[in-house]
Amino acid sequence: MSISLIVSAIIFILIAARQWLPSTIRIWHIMTLGAIALLFMRQISLKDAFFAIDWDLILYLFSVFSIASALYDTGISAQISQRILSVKSPGLVLTSYIIVMAVCAAILTNDAAAVIGVPIAIVLAKNMKWGLIPLLITLCATVTIGSMISPVGNPQNILIANAGNFENMFVVFGQWIFIPALITMFLSMIWLKRFFKTSDIINYEATKDYKGEKALTQKWPALLSAALLLIFIFLASILHNVDGIYHPTIGQIGLAACLPIYIASHERRRILREVDWPTLFFFISMFVVTGSLLQSGSLQHFLKVSNIDLAEPETVAFVSFFASQLFSNVPVVEIYLNLLQERDTQTLMMLSAISTVAGNLFIISAASNVIVLQQAEKFGVKPFNFWQFFFLMLPVSIISVLVSYFWITWYAS
Repeated sequence: MSISLIVSAIIFILIAARQWLPSTIRIWHIMTLGAIALLFMRQISLKDAFFAIDWDLILYLFSVFSIASALYDTGISAQISQRILSVKSPGLVLTSYIIVMAVCAAILTNDAAAVIGVPIAIVLAKNMKWGLIPLLITLCATVTIGSMISPVGNPQNILIANAGNFENMFVVFGQWIFIPALITMFLSMIWLKRFFKTSDIINYEATKDYKGEKALTQKWPALLSAALLLIFIFLASILHNVDGIYHPTIGQIGLAACLPIYIASHERRRILREVDWPTLFFFISMFVVTGSLLQSGSLQHFLKVSNIDLAEPETVAFVSFFASQLFSNVPVVEIYLNLLQERDTQTLMMLSAISTVAGNLFIISAASNVIVLQQAEKFGVKPFNFWQFFFLMLPVSIISVLVSYFWITWYAS
């Protein structure tokens, strides 16, 4: 067993045991320390670590985090909260929240939706007398499932869309994944709603209140950046296979979209400070850890000995789901794409769907889960722990994997 594999396992164990560690230790601390340990033990060189990081993805995440931070400062979270609460009916309030967050995840990525969704969850929990912990876990499920249907809904989908070279990536994702995502969302919400009034998990303590609206009068740069992001992504998907024109990367698209924020906004420094830097460090460190693991040859040796065909639907589903629990879904997809010889649409869609819904099982399985947890702590709220998340999300994981697998297998036949 390689040192890289051992370090990866230790990282997973420490995150699982985080509730017994000092409260000052965050998940990104654990991942970053793991990456530093591998560098010190020379399991990966600084040069190789640098090139193991998908900087285009990091730039895109920085851009959407900047836009999400700027949108939050405009008071959009407070405005959405007020609109949702005006519905009155508890069932419609929850449904409205789920739809808004799912759409936000599909458009701005699940990570950006998590940033916007946490303060809304705090307001809804207080006004509707719901438990904040199950509502935050519902947010995790919502942004994960909602992100399935879009090629820019989450980082792993971005990697797959780039690798697939689809004629129209939005149409392809919609055809293959929209129906299983819709079914999964409906069944998952029926399950999670049962826990909103459960006494043993509804209590939480907020050391500081969510104020809702910040003193930001110049709102147009944030709104313009959000609009530009949608326009640029839409144009890129349409012109993807047109020859003779420049095709920007997803990172370049994100940076171009957020330019109004950093050029015209008077609050550019505050927005820059409020970017979710811990999650960016988490991703950078995660790429280093998985780069070391890939460089060690452990996975390649295992595949060679076991004679596994990575293009088989059963293999794609099994490996992408269980590997995501140990290494998180983004680096798993990165590794899988590197090892995959044939990239047909069914294989890529199975990889996309299963690796995404795999994020429903453990906190570390998806970065958006980590963001929800860290954002809650940022507002002074004691969020869910590892085991609370696992026990509520286990049925969601089973449902989402089964529905996604059988639908994609049937659709391909």
